[in-house]
This record gives sequence, structure tokens and C-alpha cells, in this order.
Amino acid sequence: MKLIYKNVDKDGNGSVTLIPEESEDMWHAYNLISEGDSVRASTIRKVQNESSTGSSTSSRVRTTLTISVETIDFDTQACMLRLKGRNIEENQYVKMGAYHTLDLEVNRKFSLCKPEWDSIALERVDLACDPTQNADVAAVIMQEGLAHICLITASMTL
Repeated sequence: MKLIYKNVDKDGNGSVTLIPEESEDMWHAYNLISEGDSVRASTIRKVQNESSTGSSTSSRVRTTLTISVETIDFDTQACMLRLKGRNIEENQYVKMGAYHTLDLEVNRKFSLCKPEWDSIALERVDLACDPTQNADVAAVIMQEGLAHICLITASMTL
């Protein structure tokens, strides 16, 4: 995971801006984000436009929203994190308090703001952004007529 910005004061409140670079980073993001946190990310919203004649058209608009997280869902197949919550910042396309679902994906920047960062969450950010933690170890276990190749990462063995 790539750390773009980090500002956490002594009281524990603050924000970080991260870019998940691989599927394991999405797992770290899932464990970092909790209900009540605010997340800011780019998203697509369907917007209804009404003309002066009364006819309405809809278009899809890319915008940046900040939501207060109410529900967190991790899709392991698509390696995507879905965050449902209410919009908490004024936006020209989305009203304050309107529900929206943000899809966090690999290589898509997001900002996480917590009212209180605990030491475990800060340690997880440091661990996820440490390039030495992402180094894989390969082991070859050999015996007569058979060899097993194992890839070992911080959270799984293949």
C-alpha cells in the first residue's frame, strides 16, 4: 500500500490518504475502516437532469464524495471494498445526508478520517505501507521423486 498523506495529531484524530496496490492491501483497508469513520473517494453517481420542458434525462457523473461509513462489505472475489453511508460534505450532484455506496478498488486513492486513531490502527497503516513486509519468501521442499514449491507472504502460504 502506498501512503500519500498522513496527519494524526497527539489527541488521536486525523486522516490518512492511501492507495492500495495489491489484493492484500484491500484486506488491510477492510481492517482499518470501521463504522463511524469518514471515507473520501472518487465515485460515479447517476444524476437526473430536468429540462425546462419537463422532460428528464439521466447521466453518469464522476465525482468525489465523503461518506460517514455505516456498512462495510469485503468482496473477496472482486477484491473490492463496498462502503455504504451518508454523504457528509456538500456536493453539486449529491445532497447532504443522501445514501451512497463507495467502491474501493486496487490502485484507487481514498482518504480515511477517524475521530480517534488507536495504536493498533496506526501500526496497521505502517505495516501495510512498509515495503519490506510485502517481500515474499519462496521455499522448495524436496524429497525423492517429489518437490513442493511454497510461496509465503505475511498473511498466507500458497
